Amino acid sequence: SYGSVSQAASTNSTNSQATSSNASNTSQESVLEQGSINQQEEPPLTHREIAELSFAFCILWFAANWATNASLAYTTVASSTILASMSGFFTLAIGAMLKTESFSSLKLVAVCASVLGVALVSESDRGETPHGLVNNFTSPITNITEPTAPAAPLFGDFLALMSAMFYGCYTVLLKVRIQNESRVNMSLFFGFVGLFNLVLLWPMFGVLHWTGVEPFELPSDTKVIWMIIVNAIIGTFVSDYLWLLSMLMTSPLVVTLGLSLTIPLALLGDVVGYGRVLGVAYWIGAGLVLAGFFGVNGAALSERDEANRQEEVAIRSAASCTTAAVAASALVSEERDDRLAAPASAAAGRRDEREPLLRASSQS
Repeated sequence: SYGSVSQAASTNSTNSQATSSNASNTSQESVLEQGSINQQEEPPLTHREIAELSFAFCILWFAANWATNASLAYTTVASSTILASMSGFFTLAIGAMLKTESFSSLKLVAVCASVLGVALVSESDRGETPHGLVNNFTSPITNITEPTAPAAPLFGDFLALMSAMFYGCYTVLLKVRIQNESRVNMSLFFGFVGLFNLVLLWPMFGVLHWTGVEPFELPSDTKVIWMIIVNAIIGTFVSDYLWLLSMLMTSPLVVTLGLSLTIPLALLGDVVGYGRVLGVAYWIGAGLVLAGFFGVNGAALSERDEANRQEEVAIRSAASCTTAAVAASALVSEERDDRLAAPASAAAGRRDEREPLLRASSQS
């Protein structure tokens, strides 16, 4: 019986070690799986949340676009373009405050290079663009002329700067609320945007027409109608859809500087389509815009790699701590089994010592 107890205690100790080993492996796997789960996205936005976000985007998007187009009536095209490109600074500043962007010197240099490049490209195109589109500050925006001097440059520059700020606001807002493209139904989002535009903004056509500020009339030229349709499909819907998708997949600042590429690319289209000759300022400016775009992309990729590395280290550290805790628990279990097995082993030893004496006594 003593031998059976000893053997059972030894078996329990062995089973305890095997169980603790399995528990250690299982706990480590569970920690790694939990880390993978934590990396997954949050639940998708509800229809109500998408509608609220679409409403906010609709208002800010309209304000940004209206301010940009209105600024062209009072200041030069070059000034409006340069100040509108300041959206990179607003995006970086607002994103840093709301923790969607991490501020770094490389990003700041990239934004400065992009703005400087836009300025050079715009200045190279200054000679072939009208300096303003109205005669004085109080003239209706519909009375388009081509004066030799800006009508109200300070007011126009202010509108262009406000456009850049509105752009930075709604870009960062979408990133903060959505975070990942899998959390939002793009079709539903833009459907709500169109609905709010129809209900809230379209009635302004009638108000402006009835008050005489801006008469409403359909284009009389079929070519103009087709230009509007193509621009609405490509220049608004498709471009905004791709813009939102790319912003959610990368970062607001990357997409903002990417949009600055449209300015040198537009002038490059004049070279291909109309044989225009571009000066040195254009090529330097285009190079700076490209450098800013690739610079901020490099910074974003470095930050992502560093974040992934730190997250992996944290997961491994948590797994190691869990494994150590399981090992300590197994050690305590082994010590308990050893204490239980010790009396049985001692009793078996004393029995083995008495057996020769008992046999000798029985023989005598």
